[in-house]
Amino acid sequence: MSDAVINFYDTLSPEYRHNMGWDWARVMRSEGEILTAFLEQIIGRSGPHSLLDCSCGIGTQAIGIALKGYHVHATDLSPRSIDCARNEAKALGIVMDFSVADYRSLDTNIDEQYDVVLTCDNSIAHCLTDVALNDALTSMKKMIKPGGVLLISLRDYDALIEDRPRFNNEHVQDKSDGRRVVFQLWDWADDFRSYRNTQFLIRATESGYDLKSFETELRALRREEIISAAALAEFEDIRWHEPEQSGYYQPIVTARID
Repeated sequence: MSDAVINFYDTLSPEYRHNMGWDWARVMRSEGEILTAFLEQIIGRSGPHSLLDCSCGIGTQAIGIALKGYHVHATDLSPRSIDCARNEAKALGIVMDFSVADYRSLDTNIDEQYDVVLTCDNSIAHCLTDVALNDALTSMKKMIKPGGVLLISLRDYDALIEDRPRFNNEHVQDKSDGRRVVFQLWDWADDFRSYRNTQFLIRATESGYDLKSFETELRALRREEIISAAALAEFEDIRWHEPEQSGYYQPIVTARID
């Protein structure tokens, strides 16, 4: 990924937990429960299993899954994100593996395979070209044991392209240390196949408001695009799961290897 993507997460990650409008610890545990139950259904046997979260951020999914007894290796291309995730795990007394890695070239940093490779929270949308997407899926495939599973969660871009929203994730929090106002501004490309996502964090101070903003570009990956890309990377049994099926807040794509 470009330096701009790394910088986006290096600067956003320390702000993330306390500005997203929800109880991070509660959501982390809930997502661990939901994802492990769903994975065991897909895999067809109970865990714990070994898992590589290759876009872990501050550890929202990886730590929640580790709390369920899974052997988890968490990687991210952002060193600052890995520092945040490592600190969160340490505070909870969880033993996990962490490393900095680009999910397009995981085998240059990792020499182990896993029952599951996971990338959640729309991270796959950073693959702006078909080449980058194929590199990512091929890299992830190398990390999966025979018979193992890939799990990707992403936004429902088929619906979003129809509506083309300009704002997302708007919320206001009144905290003891001041009001927080958070929202995303989406500037769509002319062909609506990508958009510039600017995350705004606004905090009340004694003298007014302090504003921080973070920008990144994301690809609006349609359902058929991600399924076709997984097939091109020679995954098998590729399935799309709606939130009503999985219990997770985003659509999920699963795929297997022989």
